[in-house]
Amino acid sequence: MVKYKDIKSLTTDELKEWLNAAGEKPFRAEQIQNWLFCHQVRDFSEMNNVPPSTQAKLAAEFSIQSLTPAHRADSSDGTLKWLYKTYDGHFIETVMIPTNGRFSVCVSTQVGCAMNCSFCRTAKMGFTRNLEAGEILEEIIRVNWHLKDSNTLGEDGKIAQVTNIIFMGMGEPLNNLENVHRTCCTLHHQKLFNMGRKRMTLSTSGIVPKIKELVDRNTPCCLAVSLNSTNNERRSVVMPVNDTWPIEKLLEATDEYTRRTDNYVTFEFVLMKDVTCTDIAAKELIRICAPRRCKVNAIVLNPADDPTLEAPTPEEVEHFLALVRAAEIQITIRNPRGRDISAACGQLAYNQQKVVYAHTEST
Repeated sequence: MVKYKDIKSLTTDELKEWLNAAGEKPFRAEQIQNWLFCHQVRDFSEMNNVPPSTQAKLAAEFSIQSLTPAHRADSSDGTLKWLYKTYDGHFIETVMIPTNGRFSVCVSTQVGCAMNCSFCRTAKMGFTRNLEAGEILEEIIRVNWHLKDSNTLGEDGKIAQVTNIIFMGMGEPLNNLENVHRTCCTLHHQKLFNMGRKRMTLSTSGIVPKIKELVDRNTPCCLAVSLNSTNNERRSVVMPVNDTWPIEKLLEATDEYTRRTDNYVTFEFVLMKDVTCTDIAAKELIRICAPRRCKVNAIVLNPADDPTLEAPTPEEVEHFLALVRAAEIQITIRNPRGRDISAACGQLAYNQQKVVYAHTEST
C-alpha cells in the first residue's frame, strides 16, 4: 500500500484506491473529501458520517494539517501575511488581501524560487522544493479558518471565505505544474470548492513549454505573464528566464493560449525607473499589446535588494500610463498592498535562520 502523508494531496481516485486497499468502502472517498474541502475540518474525528474505525485508519496513515503557523504580520491596510513551517522544516509565506468584502489569497507553490529575477526577493532565496497540492490547498483553507475564527463577514453578510486565488507567492507555479494543476482542479470541482476558473490566476515568469502544457491539461485558471520588459536585452537583465525563452517565443505561447482557450492574457509589468518606465518602453509595450487580446497590470517596483533598481516617481508613472492609454491599451495600476509588512509583489522572503515565532494561533 502506498503511503501518502497529506490526504489533501490525493485525487478522488487515489483516495478510493487507498480505501479499497485498506479494506474500506471506496464510496467513502467522496464523504472524506466533502469533510476536507467543504466543511474544512481540522481533524479526522470531526468526520461525523465516517465510522470511527475508518477515522483511526486515516489518522494513522495521513495528516490533515501539514503546515504549522510560525508568524503572522498585520498590515495597516488590512493585508495579512502568514509564515508557515512545512512538515520537513522549511518555511513559506501566504498573503490575504481583503477588498470590499472579497478576500484574495496569494499562495506560494514552491519553497523558494529558482528564477533569479532581479526585482524579486524570493528569487534570491534559491530553490528548495515543490509544494504538494495538499500544502497549497492548506494555505487557502487556513485563511478560511482565520476568517471563520475571527467572525469576518463577506459581501453577503455571511461568514467570509476566500473568493480569489492568485498563484503569485513564492516560486514559479509552472515549474510545479503537476501539483498546481491538482490544486486548481480541486478548487474548481463543483462538489468541493466550486470556484470558477476566472477566480484563479496563475502567474508565470514565462516557462514557454509549460504554458503550452497548461493549455493541453485544460487547467482551470486564468494566465498572467510577468513581462516586465519590452525587449530581449532589457528583459534578460532583470529576468534570466528570457535567455532561454525570449519574448518572441513567449508571445507565441501566449498567442496559442488565447487562440485555444479564447481567454485573454494579463501581462504584468513592473515599472522600474529608467528601465521599464520610459517613453521607449511605453511605445514597445503598445506594439506588443495592440494586436493581442490582453490587458496590462502595471506594478510600481516595490523595495527589494537590488541597489541598481529604483521605483519611478508618481509623475513618471502617470506619464507612462497616459502614453499607453492613449493607444487604447487596457492598462491598470495595481496599488501596493501590505508593503509595510513586506507582503507586496516581489517582497516575499525570509531568513530561515531568523524566524521569529509569534501569533501562533491555529491559523
